[in-house]
Formats: sequence, C-alpha cells, structure tokens
Amino acid sequence: MKMKNSKKTGIAQRKFATTTPPPKILKILATTDFSDVSRCGVGYAVALAEKLGAAVALLHVIEPRAWVSELGSIVPAREDSEVVASARAQLATLAKREGKGDVAVTFSVSVQTGNPFHAITTAARQQMADLIVIATHGHRGFEPVLLGSTAERVVRHGPCPVLTVPTRITPKRTGKTSPFKLKKILVPVDFSDLSKDALPQATLLAARCGAELVLLHIVEKFPIDYFLGYGLINKMLVPLMKQAEADLEQMAGGLSKSTGLNVSAVVRDGKPFEVICQTAKTLGADMIVLTTHGYTGLKHVWLGSTAERVVRHASYPVLAVRKLNRK
Repeated sequence: MKMKNSKKTGIAQRKFATTTPPPKILKILATTDFSDVSRCGVGYAVALAEKLGAAVALLHVIEPRAWVSELGSIVPAREDSEVVASARAQLATLAKREGKGDVAVTFSVSVQTGNPFHAITTAARQQMADLIVIATHGHRGFEPVLLGSTAERVVRHGPCPVLTVPTRITPKRTGKTSPFKLKKILVPVDFSDLSKDALPQATLLAARCGAELVLLHIVEKFPIDYFLGYGLINKMLVPLMKQAEADLEQMAGGLSKSTGLNVSAVVRDGKPFEVICQTAKTLGADMIVLTTHGYTGLKHVWLGSTAERVVRHASYPVLAVRKLNRK
C-alpha cells in the first residue's frame, strides 16, 4: 500500500485548481458505423454539444475490402464509389435527424487502409477536434476481455480527450437512446500531477451541466498485503484511509471554493479500476472523468492502463484525458 505526503498534496491540488485555465470544447468528433450502438454515442455527443455550445462533426470510416488473387495473396480492392456515396447519404440523413436547436452537425467520410482507430485519430488531428466521442458495447462484471478494441486504442492514441459511451438503448420497439443526464461526475485522483489533469475537464462539464463533482481516492492493495493477515492489513489500512480522507476533504473544499461547485470526497480501498466502476454504480454517477498515461509499445503491454480497464468495464460514459508518458 502507498503512503502519500498529505501536507503537500492538498496544497498542490488547490493551487492547480485555481491557476490552470479552463479547457475549451468547441468541436466534438463523433464516430458512427450506423449501428444502434454508435447511434447512442452520436446522440450523446449532440446532447453534450448543446450543453457546451459546441459543434459536432460525424465521421464514418470505410475499411477497404480485399480479394484473394489467383496466387493466393491478399490484394486490396479498388475504392467502391457506391459504398462511399451510400455512406455520405446515410451521414447526411443522420446529421439532419440529430441536428437540433443551435447545434451544428456536419459530417465527413474517411476511406482508410488499416485500422479504424488510426482513421479516427487522424481525423481528430486534421479537424482540430477538442473531444472525440465513441460508443462501446461495454462488458459486464470483470471477466477477462480481449484487449485492443477500437475504443481503447483511440483512448491510448487520441490527440485530445476521448469520451466513450456504453450502449444505452431502450427497448427495440422505440429505438431511442436514454435521455441525456449529467448530474454527478466521478473523478478518481491519487494526488499525483497526472490525476490532476482530469480536474479542468471535469469542472468544465460540471459547471455547464450543473453537476456535482465527487472526488474518489483509492488506497490500493497489493498481492503481498493479503499474506499479512486481516488483522495486520486492517491495522495498516485504517490510518492510511483516515489520512487520505483528510487530504481529499481538504482538496474538495479548495476546489469547491475556487469554482463554486458542489464537491464531495470519497475514499475506498481495493483494485483501482474495479473500485472506480463499483463506486460509480453505487453513487449513481453519470460520468467518470480520469487521466490515462497513453503508454505505447512494450511498456503499454506490461503496464496496461487503469483508464482503459475502466473504459472496458464501466457501464457509464468515461472521459479519458490523455497524458503522454513514454519514459
């Protein structure tokens, strides 16, 4: 278990919250493959844009088909103009249907070789998007799931914050997504500089949507701790929890004073990604906002990312604010 310097963490957090300029979300890039799952993400993006006064750009990625030559090798097929025209027509229909009020909804079609996540991240850079919204199927419980989904890769490589929206489709007879709701935002923090990067995005959303911020700190347990026995673990855990609660309350108080928002603090123990998902469910959070290291290569394979695990398992929208770290 980790011990933090409580006297420094609270002060650093308050200084950060009051001196960091608020972010701007003026353009949202929403991806769609025309499925019910992606339609849920598009609807959420438009509803959020209405709250933020942002524009929405729709993106559909067409993966090139391939055919097997007589020699047995895979040869890319030529671009099918009919497929592109059909995609444009569907995007135009979707943009017209989803556009409402003052929200400007535009669209573009990307024909790319390779993986969709590359096309999405490239489009985000080219269009200078402030936020990427992508829908996910979501997974129940904490059973093993194959790594490397498009959403997780976009979270890892995206040039801007990425908001993943799990499927929330009402019964098929209606075909409508659940009403937009953002009244409680859960923000996991570990008192590090990295976790503080989530606060500006979270406070922006809370201010625009009239939401409450809930700061969550997790006292992590490691495998070696379980060999110490319940009595010894409890003896070590209690003072850590109390100190964390004091530090987090101080941080919440400073953030509330500087922003005028309703900010509360919660401390739990366990595995970070499991506790984050479970706490969001217990508290009835409408969104989770956290940071991700953005590891690539072998370091990512070995270390993974709490943010990606939360994206994989959470049943609530997750906003991942990427922080590059290639050391």
